[in-house]
Amino acid sequence: MSNLIFEIDGQDLNIESAEVLNEATGQKEKTYKLKGIFSTIGERNRNGRVYPREIWEREVKAYQTELESGSINTLMEFEHPPRTEVDMMQAVAKMNKLFIKGNFVMGEAVILNNEKSKQLKCLIDNGVKISVSSRGVGTVEDGVVKDFKLITYDIVPNPSDFNATMNGICESKENGTVYQLNEGILQGKTFGIDKSGNIVPSSNVSDTEIKTALKDAICNFIKEL
Repeated sequence: MSNLIFEIDGQDLNIESAEVLNEATGQKEKTYKLKGIFSTIGERNRNGRVYPREIWEREVKAYQTELESGSINTLMEFEHPPRTEVDMMQAVAKMNKLFIKGNFVMGEAVILNNEKSKQLKCLIDNGVKISVSSRGVGTVEDGVVKDFKLITYDIVPNPSDFNATMNGICESKENGTVYQLNEGILQGKTFGIDKSGNIVPSSNVSDTEIKTALKDAICNFIKEL
């Protein structure tokens, strides 16, 4: 079974701001774009985990479909919710690009112009640093991430003490259950992949479905090589 994994790895984000004319209102609005390193490939990151190149090559390729279709998985929330689903009403930014360059997953996102993102923009204007963090499900063996499936990236604080934000507790909106967040992995809740490729709580998917889905995914991946 897989766990929900959060990974703060975005470093030295370049935040570009510019005034543009909103044709609908005729008013000038300030836009904010986030560009830079979103994830590191094949090297032990700040949370002590390694994501092999084949994982990121597969997931970045798969994510292009999300970008092209404009799915809700291109939306970014502030900090990490303890769930695999993206809540569009909680979004503060939207992914525009995700690609590999050298040993890094590079990304570009724009902060949305909604009520929830206004405070985020104010913080940026006052010099507060932010970062991005991947949200996905997978397993970890000896510090190496396995069977990883990217959900999206989220906006997070850029902490001086990295580990301070990766431990604690969070409460699920689904049923009020409190889960432990230990080194960026949500404890006490596991997930599987159903025959349609959807991420679901492990209690809702059989072992046979998981094995079949993983087998099909591996076969499809090999065919694309």
